[in-house]
Amino acid sequence: MLKGLYTAYTGMINEQHRMDVMTNNLANANTNAYKKEGTTSQAFDTVLAYKIKDLSEPGNLPRNLSTSRTYDEELVDNPDKWSSRTGMNMGVKIGENYTDYSEGPMKVTDNPLDFALAGPGFFLIEYTNKADVTSIKYTRDGNFTMTAQGYLVTQDGDYVLDENRRRIRLDPNQKEIGTNTNGDIYQNGELVATIGVVDFEDYDMLEHFGENLFKVVDSDEVKAAEAAYSKARTYTALAQSALNSARARGEEDLTELEAAVQAAQQREEEAQQELEAAQDTDAAAHRRLEQEAAATVRGGVLELSNMSIVTEMVNMIAIQRQYESNQKVITTYDESLDIAVNQLGRL
Repeated sequence: MLKGLYTAYTGMINEQHRMDVMTNNLANANTNAYKKEGTTSQAFDTVLAYKIKDLSEPGNLPRNLSTSRTYDEELVDNPDKWSSRTGMNMGVKIGENYTDYSEGPMKVTDNPLDFALAGPGFFLIEYTNKADVTSIKYTRDGNFTMTAQGYLVTQDGDYVLDENRRRIRLDPNQKEIGTNTNGDIYQNGELVATIGVVDFEDYDMLEHFGENLFKVVDSDEVKAAEAAYSKARTYTALAQSALNSARARGEEDLTELEAAVQAAQQREEEAQQELEAAQDTDAAAHRRLEQEAAATVRGGVLELSNMSIVTEMVNMIAIQRQYESNQKVITTYDESLDIAVNQLGRL
């Protein structure tokens, strides 16, 4: 009888997830070249054949379909000692998010530092994080500007790169800027630079990075190195904090604490070197994934978001109704249980 509760519960969780993604799309309705995201979901009958014997995925949702066998690692060769546990849930399984890379509408701005890509491709951006580590990112947002030194940068201050991955530097005193569909930038009739544009055969290798940028998915080695570096920085901060506290208390013997700080700093440097080495290896692998883009560069034009506010609002209404339907199922079950326990139980 309670299986319906779990089914309605998974439906509500799925609709909540869809709503989260949709509100993010609406929040970026006015973001240049934003690519909307969507969600997928799978019904019970779709995943039954694949999941009924799958014991690898942890059950973060109710799993109440019949039973499935599990075992301890020590009992692999003793099937008779295998134990039983609950199976999978009978509701909706949240799938994966996806990105719609379709081209958005174009807006003419007549700003010589605005660029848009007509066709598949991405601008090359040199991104610098808070730790002053640079890496290559990709974007379709061509709303660029110029620094006082003449460098072409994004609105967040990240350098735009040319076809040879060098920073593009213009003459800040020369306001007349000319471009063509190849991305060539001219000043005083002379070619200054060519905007770097690349494409990918498989967009599944890309993921949102933030600040309207994309990046190639990191390898497991880089993820492990980042975790180790973050942990080492935490140890250094804790050791330095302990040393500072001891100094503030006026303690005289600080040899042990100072040694701990030095050891933590050395560990952090080693972790940073390992991270940089892993990132360099990854960068070379990422570059091999790039290919020549077929897109043409349009100057004085910006690409707008590819999402439709009307469509998203209609979908929002549908999500709210589906959420309310699942909520009503739970309310009905609650009323039925109340009758069964408090009224029928008196007879």
